[in-house]
Amino acid sequence: MKSKSDRHSLEDLLALKWMLGALMGLICITTLFNISGHNKVPAIVATSVVVLALLKPSWIARVPQIVWKGYAIAIIPLVLADVLAKDTIPALLDLNTWLILFRCLNHSKRREEMQLALLCLFLIIMTGILTATLVFGFQLLAFAGVAVAYLVINTSIESKAEGDYEYLESLRKSHTPKIFPALKSIASTRFAFLGVAMFASMICLASIVFIAIPRIDIEDKVSLFNMKSKQSLSGFSDTIQLGEVTNIKNDESVALRVDVPENAIVPLTPYWRMLALDEYDSGSFKLSKNLSDLQNSPLASPYHSVRYWPDRRFAQAPSDLDRDRWTFFLEPEVSRYLPILGTFKHMTVASLTDLSIGPHMHSIAMKEVNTKMISYQVEAVNLGGTVPDVSANSYPKFLTESFSESQRGNSVSYPESLLSLPSEKGAANVFRRVALQIMADRELSPLEFSRDAMRYLWKDHSYSMSVGLPKIEDVRDPVARWIESDLPGHCEFFASSFVLTARAAGYPARVVVGFKGGVWNPYENYFMVRNADAHAWAEIYDGVGNWIRVDPTPGSEVPLVTPPTELVSDRYGEASSSAFLDSLRLLWYRRIVNFDETAQKEAAIQLKDFFLAYISVAERWAKNTGEYFYMWATAPWSVWRILYMVFLALILVAAFMIQRNMTLNVRELLLAPFRRGDPIRRKASKLLARIGEREFRNLELRKRVVEDLQRLRFGSKASWPNARLVFKEARRLR
Repeated sequence: MKSKSDRHSLEDLLALKWMLGALMGLICITTLFNISGHNKVPAIVATSVVVLALLKPSWIARVPQIVWKGYAIAIIPLVLADVLAKDTIPALLDLNTWLILFRCLNHSKRREEMQLALLCLFLIIMTGILTATLVFGFQLLAFAGVAVAYLVINTSIESKAEGDYEYLESLRKSHTPKIFPALKSIASTRFAFLGVAMFASMICLASIVFIAIPRIDIEDKVSLFNMKSKQSLSGFSDTIQLGEVTNIKNDESVALRVDVPENAIVPLTPYWRMLALDEYDSGSFKLSKNLSDLQNSPLASPYHSVRYWPDRRFAQAPSDLDRDRWTFFLEPEVSRYLPILGTFKHMTVASLTDLSIGPHMHSIAMKEVNTKMISYQVEAVNLGGTVPDVSANSYPKFLTESFSESQRGNSVSYPESLLSLPSEKGAANVFRRVALQIMADRELSPLEFSRDAMRYLWKDHSYSMSVGLPKIEDVRDPVARWIESDLPGHCEFFASSFVLTARAAGYPARVVVGFKGGVWNPYENYFMVRNADAHAWAEIYDGVGNWIRVDPTPGSEVPLVTPPTELVSDRYGEASSSAFLDSLRLLWYRRIVNFDETAQKEAAIQLKDFFLAYISVAERWAKNTGEYFYMWATAPWSVWRILYMVFLALILVAAFMIQRNMTLNVRELLLAPFRRGDPIRRKASKLLARIGEREFRNLELRKRVVEDLQRLRFGSKASWPNARLVFKEARRLR
């Protein structure tokens, strides 16, 4: 009878190797779908071809070699076109994709198999640098398992060929992969157990290496890996057209996750502020030219923040003070502006050189739109409904003269932009008329005006995500036409109308965009903010150094300097399946992506404490056990105690004799499912080998036992004698 390994032909092993190579390439190629902003066409084409090849391997076998040679030549112009049209990294990723597609379907030589493994490993490393998604983590685990199996099968092929490499090479070129028969040939409990054991060992080793190796931020060391994004979500940029923020509401994907401390106090309705815009022009708000230039200049560096925010600090490590820390996880390509809840005392970011601060609009931004998830942390968050004003002359005049001189034609510079109205005379008169109706010859504080203005807007306008504008003679401005009507509108119309009306009444005001609300995730205790939570509101200057948040959209709270709060433990959460899956993503970000040098030290301390505690428990157990046996041995022996010990000894002897006379002992029975072949045949083989090594006095009995053992080892089961008796006689041979 052939063993399981003998039933694996070279054809089966080659088919398995081809299938595993294609799977390995497929996993690597699909990791490219995790990279935001990258052209997905090469990945889609390559994925489709590999899947088709796995379903119909005979089609690939029929492709002549001339086609593969032509494909290899065609890669050159494809890559050249990428190099001319893109940055270095996208071109390199596309080149790797085309090479993996070529090699995973056409690897007939030993060196080509190693080329495929190296290409896949390179693409996995590149993707790991550019993305940090949970899906990539699962893909990495799958790749590791398939890669190990691929290398093991290659080793098995070399062993099976027994050095006949000419025959092996000819077989590689001529055979057609038959995947399902090959899979059937290895389907056994033993192979499954060995595969799981090897994979688990690899994961344990990788975990130890991951914890032990020094933390290196490769992006800071090699600028090649800084892949730039070309765009962010419209509605979260320096210029916002009416309707752009509302369009984001159609996207239900998560944009932001905020990890808050246990038992922290949180706002009843959080406003995640991103940027404020001051200049208005025909239905769009934008950052005025001098502020935009200032935020993109060296003066926007956090090292200059002490000029205008003397009580705040920006650093690459948390402070030593014991205070609440809020950790933000921003998804790729949402915006270069970082959402924050309000003011704070300390912000921790990965790199201060990538940070750009706009103090006048109270905005904090990255220099480029992020192409992968980024995290940052703020301490001592102020939950009030105001942000402090920064004087327009907070910088020395000689530093900002160039920004003032670079103004566009008719644009208004900051701070005059905070009171500017539409350039269209008819539209400006509309807002002046509305302001007069609200003021009604009264002197109102900014808060009083805000509340009256909100009531005025809510009287004639309801909320709707779709807006139709009426035609008004001599007025083209969309916000002026809307406020003159009684039509519903979305948050941008309410915020824009409020800001322009406040300016007409003499109150400096500006539009703010960001996110409102968010869902509490009870699985990992964090805020889950979706793109659908995108919102626009307003801020009005109180005249004494602060900007007060005003949300004029119907259903919002009245403006307050101190909005209502609650304990985070009292907040209701969303316990849905999607929330559970999202909690796994945050767990991935917390434990893997953000595993920095500080987390490494904490993990080392925890491991040290665990082993010390384990050693302490083991020592205590050993001491207690020794004391127990000492007391037991030195205690007086009574008749009942002696009878009990005799009875226990008889039971142990009986159990030993019973298992000794069984066909298979306990150890053999337990190991049988994990060993090759029949356990009876395997035991007969061992006894035959043992008998062959020794000399016996009773040759006739030896001959009869050997014949019975040979029948058990090589004969059919129908011809077997009683295995238990044969094994018993074999043990008694002298």
